[in-house]
Amino acid sequence: MKSNKKKVIILVSSVVLLILIGVMFVIYESGPYNKNNGEDIVVDIPMGSTVNNVADILKENNLIKNEFIFKMNFKIKNNYSHMKSGKYLLNQKLSNSDIIDKLVSGQMYQEGIKVTIPEGSTSNEIISLLVKNELGKKEDFEELVSNPSNFYDDFEFLNQKDIKNLEGFLYPSTYYFDEDSKPKDIIKEMLNLFNKNYTDELKKEQKERKMTLQEVINLASIVEKEAVIDEDRPIIASVFYNRLDEGMPLQSDATIQYVFETRKKSITYKDLKIDSPYNSYVVKGLPPTPIANPSIKSIKAVLEPAHTDYLYFVANIDGGNVYSKTYDEHIKNVQKYRKDRDERNKALEAASEAEKEKE
Repeated sequence: MKSNKKKVIILVSSVVLLILIGVMFVIYESGPYNKNNGEDIVVDIPMGSTVNNVADILKENNLIKNEFIFKMNFKIKNNYSHMKSGKYLLNQKLSNSDIIDKLVSGQMYQEGIKVTIPEGSTSNEIISLLVKNELGKKEDFEELVSNPSNFYDDFEFLNQKDIKNLEGFLYPSTYYFDEDSKPKDIIKEMLNLFNKNYTDELKKEQKERKMTLQEVINLASIVEKEAVIDEDRPIIASVFYNRLDEGMPLQSDATIQYVFETRKKSITYKDLKIDSPYNSYVVKGLPPTPIANPSIKSIKAVLEPAHTDYLYFVANIDGGNVYSKTYDEHIKNVQKYRKDRDERNKALEAASEAEKEKE
């Protein structure tokens, strides 16, 4: 009896040991091919590649230890169909999991001239960036941006009466352009990314709000310029909707800034009287065109605004806004902001002087 019990213990222990060895083997084989070698290599995954093809390519480039283990990891971590073809920058320090994440998320290696267009950039600022990177002449880009009809064949959404130029539709992102790229192809790439991000769901919400595409992007561009933190975007959008519903002017400094070739440090009382269709202190409704190229966050804020009764807002020293329903409340908030700002500036000056005395 004792002999049988001993045999069972030995058998169970052997099975557990084999399992542990198997687990350790899988962990080891799933790890980096060489954790000390971070030299990057470009690996091309052809269109239509199967996981077997990918495993072969990675093994040939000494990026994985075991093809079977890699395929097993891929199956456990993701469905094979999620894999994206293209060029990837990989190295031997990456584990199977790291490589799979890149293949599934499409973190592809990009070649060419890198141009990053910040959210809220104007078309003039974008053109300056492109010219600075020697991707074309200023006048060529200006002609393309001022004439949406150049792109009607490729982008049907632009063929609308109230879309006068491409301001608002040059999607902010990081791009990689070939040195010999033509200006029209560069603009097309930006428009294509806008079209891709302006999803059917957003189009449905636009239709439900009974707005044109230009109206959505126009208002989103103002929200983009007024918002400092993401949480404020839907609330700012609601304020502007409320003002439009009340027949009030939008009273946005950002629209006046658009008139000037170079952004001013602050808008003066004299600027508030400037004769321009972009002066939203005088002219009611939306300006003639968007005033910038907004992020998708601001576009969504316009299509999914907060529900508020606010008609006014002013910045606070923490970077956000303070909102109010009445003008009297707004004046109090403005006074508080100015007081807080002045006190903070005095404190900063005092701290700066103290630092100088220590030196």
